[in-house]
Amino acid sequence: MKREPELCRQLLELLLHIEIDRIEIPKTEFALQESPDSKGIRLDVYTKSDGRVFDIEMQTTKRLNLAKRSRYYQSMIDGASLTAGADYNELKDS
Repeated sequence: MKREPELCRQLLELLLHIEIDRIEIPKTEFALQESPDSKGIRLDVYTKSDGRVFDIEMQTTKRLNLAKRSRYYQSMIDGASLTAGADYNELKDS
């Protein structure tokens, strides 16, 4: 995905049924951690477009906690996209 951003963009459009003009070069194995003592995450593929962020996760095994894991990942992505004092309306679609 990192070497083929156009392929990544097309995959996102296909999966999400939306149009995307362009995306930033995807970051693979992108790590986010709020603080040294909190649980961090590693996103398989992370990219942005105008006003939106995208995370693509690939699963190779069945996970029973996928809903809660997705919730935690989403909260980390949201937390990383806002600066201190920012209004919640500044959150990007994801």
